Amino acid sequence: YFSLRPKPLEKWLWAAKAPGSAERVFWYHWDIGHQNGSWVSQVPIRIVAKECGIDSGTVTRAYQWLQARGLVRRLDGGRDEANPFRQATSLTEVFVPRELVRRLAAEPNRRRDSGGAPSRVSGLQAAATVGASVHPITPRTPISSAPALSRHESQAILQKLSDAERRRLYAGQRDRKIDLTFDADTRLSEFERQYVLDTLRLVAGARPPSSVSTSVRIATLAERRRLSVPQLLETRQRLRKTKGEGDSRGIDQLLREIAWSVEEGSLAKFEVRHAMAIACKKVRDGVWSTPYGMPADWTPRRAHSEACGVAGGI
Repeated sequence: YFSLRPKPLEKWLWAAKAPGSAERVFWYHWDIGHQNGSWVSQVPIRIVAKECGIDSGTVTRAYQWLQARGLVRRLDGGRDEANPFRQATSLTEVFVPRELVRRLAAEPNRRRDSGGAPSRVSGLQAAATVGASVHPITPRTPISSAPALSRHESQAILQKLSDAERRRLYAGQRDRKIDLTFDADTRLSEFERQYVLDTLRLVAGARPPSSVSTSVRIATLAERRRLSVPQLLETRQRLRKTKGEGDSRGIDQLLREIAWSVEEGSLAKFEVRHAMAIACKKVRDGVWSTPYGMPADWTPRRAHSEACGVAGGI
């Protein structure tokens, strides 16, 4: 597809000596926000890095440069409903610099000839004519111009929500609603309530995941129900390092329980490496328990035992 870049905004970035990585990240979110119609996008950093041809650390520094100049606003997405052990991907909203908007607003409007048809004007005049609509701070749903908050400030506000308010907020994010009912005795101030509503509206304006991508993800999870021998070997090595002295269970027993949980139990909904990391952390913390419903004679055999003697017969 083709993207549209307002020339005055492009020149402003040049004059500000924007790093090349910051320009790439800004225009990437600009294009997606323009396609969404809300100027808001929700893309993981690793995807942004891949699309822009840079590494994740450079993307983070680009966000810092853009936020310092008011070109983007990053909002914490809260807890990921699909994966409660992770934070949801942050929302990114793009802006046009205020001084540039004022300069565009001072330009003369597009002139019309006697026949009523618009005359040809320069690109700068055309951009000035639509200066109000070019500014991405006005999506379909009005959002107040509250200052951007840091991640810690955002988390502090969300922690002040009551259990009932938090449930309604998560349900609103899931259903992409734009309003939220607060408790009569809510602990949030008027500014904090407005900030939560802004976050909810940004989530509603972001592009929802397509049914095709969801079905592909479900199919991928269903296809990886059997761990390979190298994965079991890697897990065995990690268990040797993480298993505490007070744990009376042997390495083989723990490996069986983890393999069953990853393949058929509660950890089957996670990606393999993530599921393995969760299990090993629970073993290290001493909170791992035998999975409910695991057959007593279940074993993760992948090949003949004589071919896998080095793996302990798995």
